[in-house]
Amino acid sequence: MFKVTLKGLRAHARRLISTLLAVFSGIAFLAGTMMLSDTIGKTFDDLFADVYQGTDAVVRSSGVIEGSFGSDDVRGRIDASLVDKIKDLDGVAEVEGSVQSYAQIVGKDGEVLGDPTQGPPTFGSDWPEFQDLNPFHLVEGDAPQADDEVVIDRRSADDGDIAVGDRIQVLTKDRPFEVTVSGIAKFGDADSPGGASFVMFTQDAAEQHLAEPGKVDTISGAAESGVDQAELRDRIATEMPEGVEVLTGAELTDETQSNIADALKFFTIFLGVFAGVALVVSVFSIYNTFSIVVAQRTREMALLRAVGASRRQVLGSIFVEATVLGVVASLLGILGGIVMTGILKSLLKAFGVDIPAGGLVLKPRTIVISLVVGLIVTLISAVGPAVRASRVPPLAAIRDVAVDRAARSRLRLVLGIVVVLLGIGATFSALSGSGSSALSAAGGGVVLVLIGTIILGPIVARPLSRVIGAPLRRVRGVTGHLAEENSARNPKRTANAAAALLIGVGVVGFFTVLSASLKHSIETILDRTVTGDFVIDSGSFGGSTGGLSPELAADLNELPEVEAASGLRFGQVEIDGSGEFITAVDPTTFDQIVNTEVKEGSLDNLGTDGIAVFTDKADSHHLKVGDPVSVRFAQTGKHTFRVAAIYDRSELVGNYLLSTDAYAANVPDQFDSQVYVTLASGVSMEDGRKAIESKADAYPQAKVQDQDEFKSSQAGQVNQILGLVYAMLAFAVLIALMGIANTLSLSIHERTRELGLLRAVGMSRSQLRSSVRWESVIIAVFGTLGGLGIAVFFGWVAVTAADEEALTFTFPVASLLVIVILAALAGILAGLRPARRAAKLDILKAIATE
Repeated sequence: MFKVTLKGLRAHARRLISTLLAVFSGIAFLAGTMMLSDTIGKTFDDLFADVYQGTDAVVRSSGVIEGSFGSDDVRGRIDASLVDKIKDLDGVAEVEGSVQSYAQIVGKDGEVLGDPTQGPPTFGSDWPEFQDLNPFHLVEGDAPQADDEVVIDRRSADDGDIAVGDRIQVLTKDRPFEVTVSGIAKFGDADSPGGASFVMFTQDAAEQHLAEPGKVDTISGAAESGVDQAELRDRIATEMPEGVEVLTGAELTDETQSNIADALKFFTIFLGVFAGVALVVSVFSIYNTFSIVVAQRTREMALLRAVGASRRQVLGSIFVEATVLGVVASLLGILGGIVMTGILKSLLKAFGVDIPAGGLVLKPRTIVISLVVGLIVTLISAVGPAVRASRVPPLAAIRDVAVDRAARSRLRLVLGIVVVLLGIGATFSALSGSGSSALSAAGGGVVLVLIGTIILGPIVARPLSRVIGAPLRRVRGVTGHLAEENSARNPKRTANAAAALLIGVGVVGFFTVLSASLKHSIETILDRTVTGDFVIDSGSFGGSTGGLSPELAADLNELPEVEAASGLRFGQVEIDGSGEFITAVDPTTFDQIVNTEVKEGSLDNLGTDGIAVFTDKADSHHLKVGDPVSVRFAQTGKHTFRVAAIYDRSELVGNYLLSTDAYAANVPDQFDSQVYVTLASGVSMEDGRKAIESKADAYPQAKVQDQDEFKSSQAGQVNQILGLVYAMLAFAVLIALMGIANTLSLSIHERTRELGLLRAVGMSRSQLRSSVRWESVIIAVFGTLGGLGIAVFFGWVAVTAADEEALTFTFPVASLLVIVILAALAGILAGLRPARRAAKLDILKAIATE
């Protein structure tokens, strides 16, 4: 029986090639994501282990505010006087204080380098005097000697076309200023640390432009010979004041590597989701292929039973085929994953996510997981067909074809309806809650609806195929009618072929609906909250990511064409033990431009000790005007503020508001993320823009936009993310279309005699090709419509579960119609090869086929 199986594999190699491709595609995506994650992780691990090898101890503030929503932690600064204190300790060979904050380079073309909001950060620091404590090393030029000289990283030099000796502009918390590039450096073996840009000043200049007088962010020390890191750490720690902590160089390396690993988790999960979608789509393609192949081999199976083969042997034969296919396809998929790693990296870079990677890392677990997943996916897909094959009675050898009765199955109908109703019930039950748990529970309900829809597929395939194909009867005549009949005659095959596309289109449609809802919600929020005429956007969130100097808003308020200009500053604080974003505004101008719908108190009462609280937060913490709120800052520690106002509109400003005076007293680095401007009465938009640009042009990162332009730019950020998602999902949709093409190719083999008879009674080759192509279109549109139904439902659930006030569900008719049209065109492409194959059939040989 084993020999028969191997001969069957060779004999039916052409039939099973698409199955192999489906497994190969899914495993290549899975292996590629794992290799890319491992490569990046090892690159960073090696990089930081190398650059910190000369650092034996690090001193820093223990006052840290944990980041919320995945943002970076915020840590306070320490006194620079500690440098001299540490220098005098026994066992210390070298010691140096350093500062690090936002700085951004302007290229020679006048464009800023880097995107601190959506890409790697842009830093400024001092250039360490001692090379053992310096993670950078010069590759061109010299260290900075004067306060107007800097060293920049190699990556920024290449991106900005900057050479040693060039004068460039640098953006910091001060007004933009010019410096001379004295040197270019690399971070270990990398052109930059993780794609981040660095501008490195003299220590005096760094303190002036980046930090505060007499403060440093960290102090690094190297031990004398014979003193280990732990011993040096303990000696330093005994002399440090309260609020200061000491780490060994090894501990710092471990912490940095752990932080990088945590930061990569989202990236790994992001890629893993799309790999999972591709694998699920592959399952349907593989299952459909095995189902058709087994159906086509009914006579062969029956003859095997007739000559003595047992059901177990027939079942084992199919499983052996599946095992061989799974192993071979998985091994090829691992090789394909090497290519996919490069494709994924290039794809992410094209969308602004530049992730450096060193030599390719292929871990044993990647090989094992890929083989196991590929084998399991293939075997699961083969279970149903294998069981059916084992039940073929010997008398079936005299039958022509099997009859598809899936559309009449009462059990399938009842089971499908029950699962769908359970999913809908679970979804609506979950929506009665709130928060991320509600969204997760609702997602589980949607999955049930999806499963129920797939179960009902063969039931609805026949009537829907006739509805979709009805226009073809009028437009394409006989060929359209045959396409409709062929898709409706075997509803199970049609439903299974469309299921893979249903899932792919469902995910694509979901993100389409979600992005449309996000963009519409952004427009709605801006319309009802911003009453100003212009927005100056820095492209940053403020805080550690930088932004605009507060002096810009001050300059704008001096213009006669401007009624009021007010900046928004965002920072990280701790309230009630958890990290919170807080927004700082100028109460004297902010209320004239942004409507927060204050219902109690007044923003005018913020002063230096007042705080405004969003209604929901006030209710959950039982706060009212005049109540105290404890706020902890990284630099200055805990402070008590009184509630000065309670407001209803939080979409633009978040849950807490401080005055810029109170914020400046506790946060040393001041940046405006955006500046909102209202023009004076009688000033035209054109004149107002000219006046604003006369001040904003001094800031290269500043983008002056009216309200419509600002809405478009915010929508553009959503579109950029959506474009990346579409590119990732295109792979899964391609697998689904391969499945449709495979289904049609195999069904042509099944209908060889029928097609020959059609040709014999006068059907031309072109008519036959057209019939097969239109059948492919019907299948593609059927799967697409089902996917869009799931997409719209899941999109509505996601928006409703997230926040009904902040997000508004939007039904993007035009975008969804485009998806249907593209699916129909893709269906035509998927049917080209099967159609050509059908048209090439020899009429006499086809009729003679049994």
